[in-house]
Amino acid sequence: MSSSQAEPDWLDEALPLPKAGLIWPWIVAGSILFLFGLYLLLPGIQENPRAKPSPAQIADQPVNSGTPVLVDEHALNFLVVDSATSSFAQAAEQLDRDMRTQTDGRVAFNIHPSGQFQGQKLDEMSIVQKVRKGEAQIAIVTCSPLANFAPAFEVLDLPFLFHSYEQADRVMEGPVGDKILGTLSEYGLVGLGTLEVGFRIFSSSTPLPTLEDFRDKKVRVMQSSVAIGMARALGCEAVPSPVDKIYQMGKEGYIDAADRTYPTYWDFKLFEVQRYITESRHSYTSKAIIMNKTAYDKLSEADRKTLRLAVKKIQTEQRKQQRLDDQRVKQECRKQGIQIYELGPAETSRFAEACRPLYDEYTKLRGSEYIDAIRAAK
Repeated sequence: MSSSQAEPDWLDEALPLPKAGLIWPWIVAGSILFLFGLYLLLPGIQENPRAKPSPAQIADQPVNSGTPVLVDEHALNFLVVDSATSSFAQAAEQLDRDMRTQTDGRVAFNIHPSGQFQGQKLDEMSIVQKVRKGEAQIAIVTCSPLANFAPAFEVLDLPFLFHSYEQADRVMEGPVGDKILGTLSEYGLVGLGTLEVGFRIFSSSTPLPTLEDFRDKKVRVMQSSVAIGMARALGCEAVPSPVDKIYQMGKEGYIDAADRTYPTYWDFKLFEVQRYITESRHSYTSKAIIMNKTAYDKLSEADRKTLRLAVKKIQTEQRKQQRLDDQRVKQECRKQGIQIYELGPAETSRFAEACRPLYDEYTKLRGSEYIDAIRAAK
């Protein structure tokens, strides 16, 4: 090519090529161009899509109450049988946010509401087993199913043992509650604290205003021996079942009534199939925040202390919310034309007297220590 001949424009943007006759500079230049092209074709090598997020990034991730939040590998699976809008799922979410913030992301939870976990819908007994085996690490479950593992929880199901919220607070947040929770350690679990379900009622498909009306009725109760015994003492046929089965059983007429609380009556839409309520306030029910003992022991001492303090704060807030929900649902039931039968003192005494044999049976089997302590907390 003569020196007077103009060079093509594209050479202006190319790498300058050496004029020497040696071949190695050409090899070097070709290699550089090859690597540059490979870099452009494979953008994935510019970043690592599996890079572990920093604690700050984890803490900033929003909590979606409808589906589990996927955080980094060390996040613990937190199972809740109740819906994402329940006070229990909301308490779990608040605990998650508090722990992420206070531990700089060292302790975080994946929240799984409505019993959904690994493509399955779990009842509370199954949830307890998942936590015991370490397949999930933490959960909120009703205390009644725990009696199948730790017998100390049976006393909490005895009917007409609790009479006020004040008494319930003194028991569940005091030495008696702590002692009962402490018995879980023998079964591979740690009891971190309790949340309130509340005083129980009966929802039904037909009116049940008196003790006689319960005779021969099929009544869903919790999965505990005391709850089954209570139904039988009232002259009913006990149908123990998970909470998420009540709606379908009521719809198909398999049960006549269900042992409930106001908030869960509304949460599970039982008003669609059971339009009568007997406000018996026959039992006070709590849920326990339980944790796999191995997972708990792996936390540092400082993080364990932070976790317990966070639970204590949340259980106080949840109790307030649950009591507001109790009154709110009762008012809504009246607006919707649901018939509510409030038991007077005389009828309540008749129900309590019918259940007296349960106390005799419990005392023979377990002693009276817990009963006496709960009654003294009035």
